[in-house]
Order: sequence, then C-alpha cells, then structure tokens
Amino acid sequence: MKTAISQKIFLLLFSLVCLFTAYWIFHTHTILQDTGSPHSVIRLFNINNDLLYNIVAIFSLILIILSNLFYWRSGKIIFFVWSIFYFIAGIISLAILEDARFSYTIQTGLLKQGISTNYISVSYLIIIVIIITICDFLIIKYFRKKFLKKRSS
Repeated sequence: MKTAISQKIFLLLFSLVCLFTAYWIFHTHTILQDTGSPHSVIRLFNINNDLLYNIVAIFSLILIILSNLFYWRSGKIIFFVWSIFYFIAGIISLAILEDARFSYTIQTGLLKQGISTNYISVSYLIIIVIIITICDFLIIKYFRKKFLKKRSS
C-alpha cells in the first residue's frame, strides 16, 4: 500500500515538473515567432533558453534526489527511469530549440555560415547523465541493501 502511494506522489511531482518545463519550452519557442527586430528576438530567446537550461538542470537534480528517497522506501527502480526520461526529453527539447534559433539567425541574415553541433553535445550530455544516474542508483542500492541486512539482523 505504501509503495502505491509513494508512486502516486512521485508521479504527481513528476507531472508537475513536466508541465512546467513543457510550458517554458513552448514559451521559449514562441519567442522566435515575434515580429520585432531580429537582434532583440535573439536576445530575448537566449535569455529564456538560458533560463530553460537552468530549469531542466535544477528539476533533473530534484528528480534524482526524489528518486533516491522513493527508491529507498520502495526498492523500485522506476523512479530513476522517470528521472532519466525527463532529462533526456529536456535536453532533446533544448537541442531542438537551439536548432530553431540557429535556423532563425540564418533566415534573418544574422549568421551567414556555420553548422550546428548541438546534437553531438546533446548526445554527450545524455550519456553522462545516464552514467551518473546509474552510478547513483548502484550506490543507493548498495547502501539500502546493507541497511536492510543490518536492520533484519
């Protein structure tokens, strides 16, 4: 019974985080549709995109911490999986937004050459976060197992 309640609490918090992030992604993307001067549009987009990077990073850390807490209580790995999915979706969304900004700068004539390498850096970020999350999971699993063994003795 406790596990079902903790899963519902985690999914509620996860849903709220996803909704807020999705709203901010949509808001940031609509800035590129502004009819103002291209320089001010890019400046405003960059401000919102930088804030979105912080939002994804902070919420990813919060979800990892919550995953640790809920895993400790229930022993279910699904909390870590949801945290990884959130981060991957957030980083892919940021890469798509960066690509949209790149296309906008080319279309408006602010940038005449160059290629976007966001997808390579996104791949590295995703791999790094997956490795960190797996290491975190293994560490918390080890301590949980040790704690439960000590407690049962």
